[in-house]
Amino acid sequence: MKNRTVTITVSASLDEVFSFLADPKTLPLWAVSFCQSVRKEDERWVVTTPLGGALAFAIDADRASGCIEMLAGPTLELMETFPIRVFKADNGQTVASFTMFKSQRPGMTDALFEMHYRGLVREVGSLVERFGGGEVSSGLPEESRLCVGIVSENLEATRAFYCGYFGFEAVFDAPFYLHLRGPGGEQIGVMAAAADAEHREFEVATSGRGVWLSLSVEDVDAEHQRLEGEGLLFREAPTDQPWGERTCVAVDPNGVLIYLSSPNGRMDGSRKGFVKEPGAEVVG
Repeated sequence: MKNRTVTITVSASLDEVFSFLADPKTLPLWAVSFCQSVRKEDERWVVTTPLGGALAFAIDADRASGCIEMLAGPTLELMETFPIRVFKADNGQTVASFTMFKSQRPGMTDALFEMHYRGLVREVGSLVERFGGGEVSSGLPEESRLCVGIVSENLEATRAFYCGYFGFEAVFDAPFYLHLRGPGGEQIGVMAAAADAEHREFEVATSGRGVWLSLSVEDVDAEHQRLEGEGLLFREAPTDQPWGERTCVAVDPNGVLIYLSSPNGRMDGSRKGFVKEPGAEVVG
């Protein structure tokens, strides 16, 4: 069962951290992407989500072990677990770890799970500020310093493409510019084409000529099957490439080729002489 864990180390006391996290009423103060408000109905907790839905919620906290088990779901019978552990570190600081399991409900893809995990990491990061400083350990890659820029005539279609199929999220979303961040820290900037643009380069939308993007995935064939099932059309099915990767190719709404790639360890001998760093992977 796929899961990810984020851990914070803070200077606040164990009692303060445990009491705060074990209280359902504090959920709207930190778990903002999950809980807009929480109330009690007939001795049972109900969470209202930011989209207006209602979820059954329960919490089982044990101060002696520092374990807090949160459970939530559409009904009491379909609740899923979200465990938290709070304990004292050797240096006297308090540690809290939060584990997210990939939901077994239909529609929860790996890309969507990673997007939700990034949201959890941001929320847990707010707890570090609340408890007076510390650090966050999430296992996430650092955000890329390189941002690819595309000029587009359709920001909405571009947002839907990258967010819906590949787990990107919009971190800036305006009528004239869209900034997307991927689950691996990738960044894509999308500028709306404009006749009165300050720079002439932004007057004409990207046609896809002379540019492509490559996204690394664990299993090209599995991603191809998943995305085809979601309606994405491919220019090229999974294929072993002579530079040592297996790739498949889609096209974004701006005509940009999107290579999904993973190493296959079978680079042609004729290509190996061009590798300048032993063990380096050449990304499509």
